[in-house]
Amino acid sequence: MNREADLEIEGGKLRIGIQDGEVTVLSIRISQSRVVIPDMAAASDTEGEVPITRIERKAFLSCRQLREISLPEQLREIGDWAFAYCSNLTNVWLPRRSLLLGKGVFKECNSLSGVFYLDGHSIPEQQSGILLGTVPVKLEAEYLFTPGEAGSRSWIARYDAKLQEFLNQPDEDGYTRMVYCGEEDIMANMDLYLAERRRAKSRLCFLRLINSVELEEEFRQELIQYLRTHTRGCESEAAWEVVYEEHGSEQEYYEIFTEAGCVTETNYDAILSSMGDQYPEMKGFLMRYHSEKMDAVDFFDLLSLD
Repeated sequence: MNREADLEIEGGKLRIGIQDGEVTVLSIRISQSRVVIPDMAAASDTEGEVPITRIERKAFLSCRQLREISLPEQLREIGDWAFAYCSNLTNVWLPRRSLLLGKGVFKECNSLSGVFYLDGHSIPEQQSGILLGTVPVKLEAEYLFTPGEAGSRSWIARYDAKLQEFLNQPDEDGYTRMVYCGEEDIMANMDLYLAERRRAKSRLCFLRLINSVELEEEFRQELIQYLRTHTRGCESEAAWEVVYEEHGSEQEYYEIFTEAGCVTETNYDAILSSMGDQYPEMKGFLMRYHSEKMDAVDFFDLLSLD
């Protein structure tokens, strides 16, 4: 770097490097949970402003206060582990172009739920942004983290192919590798590992059904079938655990849960009982669903001559 300087921005203070008419973000001191990196920075009193084009490796490493970040329009490169271990990072806004991405840019950013374009978005693009946010961590497919392509029909097809592959993987895959890597203290036995793996698959099923842009009907039925076989009363109750424990007051999850046929006469009472006094509005939603849909089916079944 020819010169380093501090740059006050919305949400904190950047340490930047200026060289050859371009700026690299080296590190940050965060003061707020939302950070906006400007498009330009002053090179000097005489040279005027120059574009911010690069984020250095580990620049935001372990910034746990960070929840949202807007990146500069002329950004071209994000270095290795730039946002790794930002455990509360939820949303990222990027320029609409392909970027040169290093290794593990969003490693262990388990809260990341959406990656969006800076220039605004229509609803399909917003849905694609949410899908893109699952790629680095939840889907474990960094090769799909291509913001310039996200939302295109070919990208969606590749995304769904990877999701289908993930759903079809044996649940025990990865356990031995995890133990050999010294992580046995995190997930100490196979039962816990399998339960979390099934919840991970259920989360992605819900997310894809909610963000259904370009979703083929055949694959939609596969996602529904996965949820239906992991509802309350099944050997694994992962789908119900995700709805109740992680999205207890979010009606769109209950809508998908009921539309998928996860509420039956067999498990209805157990589901209501397990909710106790929690989330009364969602409990009411399930009761209305039972009254309007399931009771009606039972009535017509009684009229059947079969």
